[in-house]
Amino acid sequence: MSANTVSVSSEFDTFASKPLQSAVADTTDVKYKPIASVDQSDLEFLIPSVDDTYIDLDIKLYIRGK
Repeated sequence: MSANTVSVSSEFDTFASKPLQSAVADTTDVKYKPIASVDQSDLEFLIPSVDDTYIDLDIKLYIRGK
């Protein structure tokens, strides 16, 4: 190595391509009920977070009523 050579770990390479998972390992449909009475004009749901699970925000709302 010459005196002008600097060695930097690859962990600090800001412009390196990052790994991307392109396959889905598992999917699960979960049903959530509103957290308040449905008598009001707004519906509010509580969707708890999970650290190791991706939640797709393409949410489908199915309403059945009389």
